[in-house]
Amino acid sequence: MTIGIVGAMHEEIMLLKHQLSKVTEHKHGVRTFYEGYYGDKKVVMCLSGWGKPAAASTTTSLINLFGVRSIVFIGLAGSLQANVSIGDVVIGDELIQHDVDMKDFTMMGDVKPPFYKSFAFKPQPEIQTKSIAAVESFMKKLKSGELSNINSSYAPNIHIGAIGTGDQFVASPEMKNIILDKYPHLLCTEMEGAAIAQIANDYDIPCSVIRIISDNAEDGAHSSFAKFLFEDISQISVEIIKTLIPKL
Repeated sequence: MTIGIVGAMHEEIMLLKHQLSKVTEHKHGVRTFYEGYYGDKKVVMCLSGWGKPAAASTTTSLINLFGVRSIVFIGLAGSLQANVSIGDVVIGDELIQHDVDMKDFTMMGDVKPPFYKSFAFKPQPEIQTKSIAAVESFMKKLKSGELSNINSSYAPNIHIGAIGTGDQFVASPEMKNIILDKYPHLLCTEMEGAAIAQIANDYDIPCSVIRIISDNAEDGAHSSFAKFLFEDISQISVEIIKTLIPKL
């Protein structure tokens, strides 16, 4: 089984490329796909770029060009809740496109994919269970001091809950409140996860979205995001992925 590994940006996943064996590069359009092995597991890695169209395009390519049978997306997100702090890890149990609203579109009656009136997608139970186990294993390694490549002061909490996706970088209380008014249960916001989940749902492919909180989605989010991106994300996200791959 081939596993697809996706991040929006280079800093989020590309450190893993150096730990793969038998790596082959494939260029399709503007994206480069890295096919190789982590242990005995075949993986294909790719950067999606920002936003839902980029994420959907990448996911479709992974499925149709490389035959991946499960997909993991990992990267940064902005917190929407007071108890979800910078550095915390969020495992999505629901992926919601918060900038799509079709609740008043009732004239069509019941619809089936590729048509949707609800843009909320849940991961399949098996990959969700494995993702939670992988993050818990990562936490045990972190607490035991095994991960010397990660700052010893890093002590995140794990959250399992809904992740919101929209084509906007949320960086003000006003934007944050607009999202929470519609979806008060969202833990964090980002720009790709629910689009990947929609394509995975179309093809009945297991999909997991794991996010690391980089900012509070309010004033100053840009600088907080940049600081976390360049100082911490690579080691954290890659260690989580390395723990998850053998379980898939």
